[in-house]
Amino acid sequence: MKTKKWIVYGATGVVGLGLIAGGATAAAAAMDLRDAEGATLPGGQLTGKAPSTFDSSTPVRMQVTDDDATVVSAPSPTPAASPQPAPSLATPATPATPATPASPVTPVTPPSPVTPPTPASAVSAASN
Repeated sequence: MKTKKWIVYGATGVVGLGLIAGGATAAAAAMDLRDAEGATLPGGQLTGKAPSTFDSSTPVRMQVTDDDATVVSAPSPTPAASPQPAPSLATPATPATPATPASPVTPVTPPSPVTPPTPASAVSAASN
């Protein structure tokens, strides 16, 4: 019985999200694009603020129909000036490192004495 309740809750949530998405789409379709002065932009006309971003002397021409827009002509991008590399300064020569002195010779270690064998342990009653 509890499983059916969760299925109903899930289906109601999905329908609710669909209604919200449909309402947002309808509201967006009803809105017009406007510029800073409040004038309606025809067909979503785009303008740039910075002259380096968009050259207004050669505007973009678009063909707008009911459902789509197509760019008919657009200005060619102006090539950006490549930055000049900074002049490199010559680094001074690194002084030579002094030679490392030889390590002293270690004396030979005498061998360890041999350990005498361990005597066998007596047989216990538990091991029988």
